[in-house]
Amino acid sequence: MALDASQIDAAITALESALATGTLTVEYGGRRHTYKSTADIVTAIEYFKRQQAGVPATGPAPSSADRGSYASFSRD
Repeated sequence: MALDASQIDAAITALESALATGTLTVEYGGRRHTYKSTADIVTAIEYFKRQQAGVPATGPAPSSADRGSYASFSRD
């Protein structure tokens, strides 16, 4: 089932809300999904964020994908 951009946004919002409240049943895209664990919800959020960024669901991200940046700390 392919979702358009607004449905992907709605799915991410619904999944993040479910994660915050500990709910395992989520509705998005006109369907209801019940996940086995919060880890499965996290995986679904990652999947939809990859879809949102135009990154394939599996395999390495293309060189054009936004990889973000991470802070690095060290002691002197």
